[in-house]
Amino acid sequence: MQDTRQQILEILKRHGEVTVQELSRELGLTSVTVRHHLEILRSEGYITEPEIQRSSRPGRPRYVYRLTSTAADLFPNNYSGLASALLDALRVCVPTEEQRIFLQEAAKRLVADVGDLPADREARLDSALAMMNQNGFVARWDKDKEGRYFIYVSSCPYHHVARTHVETCQIDETLIRQLTGGEPQRLQMAAHTGGLCVYEITWPESTPSG
Repeated sequence: MQDTRQQILEILKRHGEVTVQELSRELGLTSVTVRHHLEILRSEGYITEPEIQRSSRPGRPRYVYRLTSTAADLFPNNYSGLASALLDALRVCVPTEEQRIFLQEAAKRLVADVGDLPADREARLDSALAMMNQNGFVARWDKDKEGRYFIYVSSCPYHHVARTHVETCQIDETLIRQLTGGEPQRLQMAAHTGGLCVYEITWPESTPSG
């Protein structure tokens, strides 16, 4: 990212909200230049539309800018460290069977708002994989000559955690089960180490196929 725009984001992170004039003073740039950078950041989804902040004092209203939730990913975080610590605590404090139930429930919550999915199994696979890929997976499905369906996951959004906590792969299985309406059988598990996770999906005979 261009240095000036990175500086603008860092200033917004520190102050919460700023005006063009405040940015201009802090960066030593003209208002026109600042507005140009703000417009690029806004088009990329990192800052909000300017919002009028009225004051009881006489004068022109202030137009303030804020970071969007998308911008949070541009700053350092330790989500993986937190997740690993929580899973370590889960191992110590919770019996194995209850750990499994906990992870299944977490997966269900990830897809709680997905809404109705198509009844046709191939259309549903398309929708399921689109949802997974929007949430950080790199996945695709295929059908072999014998009519068997497979899902291939080549990148997992929590692969850093899965390296030491393979139990998180239960989340993938539950996600696939919830999204496809089928039963996943894991044939290969390696996405967390740079390979592929492969699942064969089977459905009840009553499920329509494409």
